[in-house]
Amino acid sequence: MPNTGAAADNPKTNSQASRPLITVAICTRNRAAFLEKAVRSVLPQMTGRTELLIVDNASTDDTPAVAARLAAANPCVNALREAELGLSAARNAALKSARGEFVLFLDDDATAEPDWLATYQRFLSAPPSGKIAAVGGAVLNEYEIPLPKWANASAPFDRGNSPKRLAYRDSLFGGNTSYRREIVLAVGMFDTRLGRKGKNMMGREESDLNLRLQDTGHELWWLPGATILHFVPASRMTYRANIRGKFDEGRSIAIQRLKTRRAGWDRELYRVARVIGAPFHALVHLLAALIALPRSYSKAAEHLLQACRNCGIALEMFIRFKLD
Repeated sequence: MPNTGAAADNPKTNSQASRPLITVAICTRNRAAFLEKAVRSVLPQMTGRTELLIVDNASTDDTPAVAARLAAANPCVNALREAELGLSAARNAALKSARGEFVLFLDDDATAEPDWLATYQRFLSAPPSGKIAAVGGAVLNEYEIPLPKWANASAPFDRGNSPKRLAYRDSLFGGNTSYRREIVLAVGMFDTRLGRKGKNMMGREESDLNLRLQDTGHELWWLPGATILHFVPASRMTYRANIRGKFDEGRSIAIQRLKTRRAGWDRELYRVARVIGAPFHALVHLLAALIALPRSYSKAAEHLLQACRNCGIALEMFIRFKLD
C-alpha cells in the first residue's frame, strides 16, 4: 500500500518531490528567541512550492536546539549549521543547500507580513523579464525604544507602488531579497570579506553582489507588497553602536570600491589619495559638527558619524595596501 501519510508529502523524505520555486532562508546567530518569531511569521504562508531553510551560523546559545525543534515539527523546514563565522558565509551556505529556484532571505530579527511570501510567489511564477536575478521588497523598522534626540528615524526602504526594474547601482535590502540561485552561484555568491561577522559590523555584501549581477547583464527588480518588519533593539540605538557601525561601514566601502578598480597604478593612486585625504575630510565633518551643534543635535551627530566613516575607509585602504 502506498504511503499516504505525512512522510509522503515531506520534501525531506520524498526524493520524487518537485523542485520548490522558493526557498525561504533565515540565517541566524545567537538569537534563539528572534529566530522562532521569524520562522512562525512565515510558516502559515508556506505552500507546496516553498520550503524554509534555517542556517545556524556557529551559534553558542540555544539556537541549534530551537532550529532542530522547528525542523522536526514542520515537514517544510530544514536546518543546517555553518561553522564559518559571518553572515555572508551563512548566506552562501543557504545558496548551496537550497532546493528552490529562488532563495528568499529573511533576517532573523524580522517578521514577514501576512501576504509576503504569496507576493513573491505570484511575481516569480511569471516574471516580467527573463533577466531578473534579484527581487526585493519593503522594510519597515520597529524600534524597541523611542529614538534618541540625536538620531534621525531611518526612512522606510521603499521604491514605490509598482513593480519596476531598478536603475544601475540602485540596490535592495538583503534581509528581504529573493535571488535566482543558479545566477548567484555563477557570479561568486556573497563576498565573505563583507557582511556582519561576530561583533564586526561590516556590511555592503548585498550591494556588492547586486552590482556584480548588474555588471553581468542581469536585472534587479522592486516588488511592492512584499513587506517585512525589522526589529531595531535598544542596543543598536546608542551613539557608541552607531560610531562602530559607521566605522565598519567605511571599511566595507573601501573593500567594495577597490574591487571595482583594476590592479595597477589607478587603484594604488586612488588608495593613496583616500588615505592622505581622510584626515582632511574627517576634520571638515568635525568642524561642521561644532557649527551645527547649537542648532541641531541630529545634524551634529550625523557629521561626527561621517567623520568615523571616513576614518574607516582610510584604515581599510591602508590595511589592503599592506595585504597586497
